[in-house]
Amino acid sequence: MTQRYELDAQDQAIVGLLREDGRAPLARIGEQVGLSADAVRARMARLSGDGVLRVIGLVDPAVLGYDVLGIVGLRYRGPVDRLRGALNAIPQVTFAAQTIGAYDVMCEVAARDDADLADVVQRIAGTVEGVGDHEVWRQLDVAKWESQGRPRRSGPPAPRRLELDDLDVALLRLLVDNPRASFREMEDELGVPYWVVRKRAQTLFRDGTIQATAMVDRVSTDPVIMMASVGITLGGSSDAALDAALDALVALPELPIVTLTAGRFHVVAEAACGSARDLAALMRRIVALDGVRDLTVLPYARVLVLPRPWRFGTAAG
Repeated sequence: MTQRYELDAQDQAIVGLLREDGRAPLARIGEQVGLSADAVRARMARLSGDGVLRVIGLVDPAVLGYDVLGIVGLRYRGPVDRLRGALNAIPQVTFAAQTIGAYDVMCEVAARDDADLADVVQRIAGTVEGVGDHEVWRQLDVAKWESQGRPRRSGPPAPRRLELDDLDVALLRLLVDNPRASFREMEDELGVPYWVVRKRAQTLFRDGTIQATAMVDRVSTDPVIMMASVGITLGGSSDAALDAALDALVALPELPIVTLTAGRFHVVAEAACGSARDLAALMRRIVALDGVRDLTVLPYARVLVLPRPWRFGTAAG
């Protein structure tokens, strides 16, 4: 059983406020949770140091030219900590979980295009010690994305900002990793006048190019949740039957993420249930749907890469 990480009421309140605004001042957070700014800072440092909290700058991938997401199943033999370190060192891996079942690890990989996705997958398979067989499902479309644990907006992507210049990209590169950086820290890091940094950064946050939020390891911190990756194979006599099956999957509240994929699975979803019994009941409901031919369920044992933002190197255009 996954060892639970205890969050007390004040920890949970801090996390909730950071979800709403990852740049909220410590003093303001402290006022709302009944702690001093220093106490809030200490709690955030503890949660971050223990690997269950990450404050990130959320950038819509399409804004910067990241149009491809791959889901990769890995078979792995070796120490879990070694794999955790290796996957965290690959910035295109935006989430990874150790799983139980046909694959030992499921991870999400961000890429600019299919060639880039293939290169990243080959890097994982060819350079990470202990990785054996692997399988890739290329995301084709998002039918539902309501997860609290992924750095991605639901709904259509924001319009791509073709006017991003080198300074915008430099600021975004800094802010995806540290959205709480002060304007003075940005000035020192980039060697750009304070007033320029302040104006540009405020514009990026104000127009929604970047949002500051918090990501939490729900597998370890939520005492009433069991999460799993679910691969679903569809089959039916007509397009209408397949559409009806997809609509039924989207309607299931236990599936906060439902994506259409290319590969052995037509659909890859994420399940969030209250217990193993609830997950078993969900499996029976899915298999009973007209148009569902088969499914594979991979329960999460632990999170290896806490959800993080998509990375980028140059301005999109």
